[in-house]
Amino acid sequence: MPTPEFILALRERVGTQLLFLTGVTAVVRNSHGEVLLCRRVDNGQWALVSGILEPGEQPAEGLRREIAEETGVAARIDDLTGVWTLPAQQYPNGDRAQYLDLCFTATYLSGQARVNDDESLEVGWFALDALPEMMERSRVRLERALAFTGHVWFERAATPTDRYAAGSDDGPPPAAVGAPLAALDAGGRPVVLRRATREDVPAVVALIADDQLGATRESPGELAAYLRAFAAIDADPAQLLVVLDDGGVVVGTMQLTVIPGLARGGALRAQVEAVRVAGSQRGQRLGEQLIRWAVAEASRRGCALVQLTTDKRRADAHRFYERLGFTASHEGFKMALSGRQVPTIEEQR
Repeated sequence: MPTPEFILALRERVGTQLLFLTGVTAVVRNSHGEVLLCRRVDNGQWALVSGILEPGEQPAEGLRREIAEETGVAARIDDLTGVWTLPAQQYPNGDRAQYLDLCFTATYLSGQARVNDDESLEVGWFALDALPEMMERSRVRLERALAFTGHVWFERAATPTDRYAAGSDDGPPPAAVGAPLAALDAGGRPVVLRRATREDVPAVVALIADDQLGATRESPGELAAYLRAFAAIDADPAQLLVVLDDGGVVVGTMQLTVIPGLARGGALRAQVEAVRVAGSQRGQRLGEQLIRWAVAEASRRGCALVQLTTDKRRADAHRFYERLGFTASHEGFKMALSGRQVPTIEEQR
């Protein structure tokens, strides 16, 4: 649709000054799992359906209106999956605006997808494994929506301690994605510990695959599943995936998960997973510094316990963790679930 009348009226009063507006975006999917996209007139790029709310308009109703106006499709609005404030932008005529974006999932109900206004060049349904090149913001929204598990994604969300221990404001605010968290010492040379970004995924997967066990179960050349997993990790404030950055090269990684539970008086616990340091950096004690940082971070987030598992075949790793103060106090059990059903009580007898 063209520029809403209320914005035109505001522009007559404020000129090109920055307006803060509320936008809505839809990840619309049909019964085949395909997603509805529009190729925009203004930049020629494919994007999710989006628009601006009218004054007093409810977000779900406004989004239904936008979907119908732009594509001719009627849809049911299902879940709010993401909330973020976009960077301010300036249009060719000098007008400036900034948007609070609310992203929702939606389900196709009826209608033939088509170009239905003057905002789009093309409209179509796309399978997730055959998506066109998309606007970056739409791609991020889509990944976070696909990773939705019931918790809304918030830009720079509260830490897990804030989330699970309401009222706690101890410690510094959470870092932005990619922001430095610490500097580790690699033989007198600083290596930056920072939160991972989507661009780090290939390097992280390569590190995970680069050992005797990872080589048999990882597929570094097929990144789609890993990118979906990263979106889920990145969207969950209880998860923290970090990398060691040595002058722009990822040389280490680790995932830290904060788990709420009723045991131990309702205490939080931290789970350490996928600790890897590149072979070229061995002997610099980066792994030790990484684990010590994880323990300190878990304490800062209010955890009462740090736990991890390591394969029984990794004898060197067992000695490493024991030296750092971990105790082999439990026997771990795992079950692969690829098509396997858990046996019933009768089957076990």
